[in-house]
Amino acid sequence: MQLKAVISFSLIFLLSGCYYLQSPSTPMETVSYLSKNGTDKNNSQRKLMVLLPGIGDGAEKFYQHGVVDMIQHKYPDMDVIAVNAHLKYYQARTITEQLRTDIIKPARDAGYQEIYLGGISLGGFGSLLYLRQYPEDIAKAFIMAPYLGEAQDYDYLLADSTKEISTTAAPTENSIWLWLTSLPDVTRQKIYLAYGAEDKFATSNNLLAKYISPEQVLVQRGKHHWKTWEQLWPALLAKPDVAKQ
Repeated sequence: MQLKAVISFSLIFLLSGCYYLQSPSTPMETVSYLSKNGTDKNNSQRKLMVLLPGIGDGAEKFYQHGVVDMIQHKYPDMDVIAVNAHLKYYQARTITEQLRTDIIKPARDAGYQEIYLGGISLGGFGSLLYLRQYPEDIAKAFIMAPYLGEAQDYDYLLADSTKEISTTAAPTENSIWLWLTSLPDVTRQKIYLAYGAEDKFATSNNLLAKYISPEQVLVQRGKHHWKTWEQLWPALLAKPDVAKQ
């Protein structure tokens, strides 16, 4: 039993280490899941969901945890592309441009009229970065427990939520909060947010929820892990229907 435990621990350490040894590739690695209902239709009649994983996860996690099936159950004509958008793309600050060059633009050129983003944790952050830069490319963004920066990036908003936002208010040049607190209506309406009430990012997620419609926000008991996210995904995907009512 002790030997098994040592082997298991070593394997976990090795696998996690492999994640951090990855380098940004061009084009980005993807896994595609074509809709069974859309195989006889051209792309202009189908939707596309582009999925961005959280830190430590690969593109295959969305299928393993049933998210791909949930998406295609809700949207029978939707194709899904899961992207191996790992941490190194964010560190190199190439995530947005590579997504557009390798994934989004080819999809638009192929005829997809509606492209959605879906991101968990770091992938939620990536989805927002893309929406900030190219809002016209994206129909909706489903973000799950997104990372939204460090506490110093939004503490000033918690201290005084009525404080006028200025270009000097955000403490770091890379903060996304100046944009989040001044979202254009057309962009705000595209963001759908879900997270667990006990999530490690709940404070920043609660703050983001104040800047979008309550009909576009979903919160339930849960922490920052797949057990919570598996429960949240179906209801998050149904949120656009609720928002229309």
